[in-house]
Amino acid sequence: MNQELLNHIHFSDKFSRDPIKNERSKKVYTEMIESIITESLFLFNDDYYQAHIKFVQYDMMNLEYCIDLFPTVNASVDIYHNWIILHLFTMIAANNMTIISGLLDLLSLSGDTASAQVVPKALEWAASHDNISMIDRYIRDCSAEKEMAVVQEGNELYALWNTDIFQKQKYSDYTYDILKLIFLHELGHWQYVRFGDEMKRAYYRQAYDILSQYYGEAYISGNRQVFDAWIEEIIADYIALLVYTKNSRQQNGEKQCTKRCYIAIGLYYGLIAMEELGSGLYQKTSRTHPCVKIRQEAVQKLYANFFSDILGIPYDTFMEHEIQEWYVIQLYFSMIIEEYWRKNNG
Repeated sequence: MNQELLNHIHFSDKFSRDPIKNERSKKVYTEMIESIITESLFLFNDDYYQAHIKFVQYDMMNLEYCIDLFPTVNASVDIYHNWIILHLFTMIAANNMTIISGLLDLLSLSGDTASAQVVPKALEWAASHDNISMIDRYIRDCSAEKEMAVVQEGNELYALWNTDIFQKQKYSDYTYDILKLIFLHELGHWQYVRFGDEMKRAYYRQAYDILSQYYGEAYISGNRQVFDAWIEEIIADYIALLVYTKNSRQQNGEKQCTKRCYIAIGLYYGLIAMEELGSGLYQKTSRTHPCVKIRQEAVQKLYANFFSDILGIPYDTFMEHEIQEWYVIQLYFSMIIEEYWRKNNG
């Protein structure tokens, strides 16, 4: 237990005084976030940064972390004032991503599970009626459009979680990995703003070259501020995945990273995709984030370009074999969300 780090973890709003949230629960939440942070803090080489690395390290060790109990799925960072806010309700939504246990059973098998076996099964399950119910349940319990239960005590209003929402599933442990990726994304924003100009340009150019494949120059020039915001989201994801992969490397085996690593990445984007659907942004344009389909594909290309080159693996082989678990979950959520959208907006 890192006591110094624990001193930087706070409950950030009045909902932390909710009568049903006792001190024991707060202790559990705090220790969970402390573990995620301890396993995730990182520094690149000193030539990455504008300032001397010792100053970057000092700032990083003095970040303030806010556990927000407001029942919404979100996270944010104040890159200049050293704050990262994690909405703990996100773990409820993350747990919803793990109910696809049949697919996760297949993807967790030891050795190489051929795409010829996994992908058809994923497509079969994606087309099943149960998935519509799953999405309805997710939107009802977790999405931004849900109605919020509140209780009043004196002059105070408290938001309430439905205590029955978090039902432990076979793969509920992945909620921890998803929260870690969300934290790493916010820390990726914090890191990028501290890069030196040369490194910033290098990351920006890579992300720009891939993201611009989806949009014409006329669109980009007419929406440059929005496009730059999208690029920063791509870069923050890319940094998060590089670090998460580094922490999940395996010394031996047919993959450079554990299956758990790629399953968690797939579930992370599944969560973002479900949030996009639940918030009403599916097939619409956001001024702050690119649509999830393009966001995921762009980061996937950056990731594959980087590691296929380092590992000496052809790009197509890397996509089909190395990140198979991620790819299959990506395909699965894409299909069930598209089908849900078609049935409800046909």
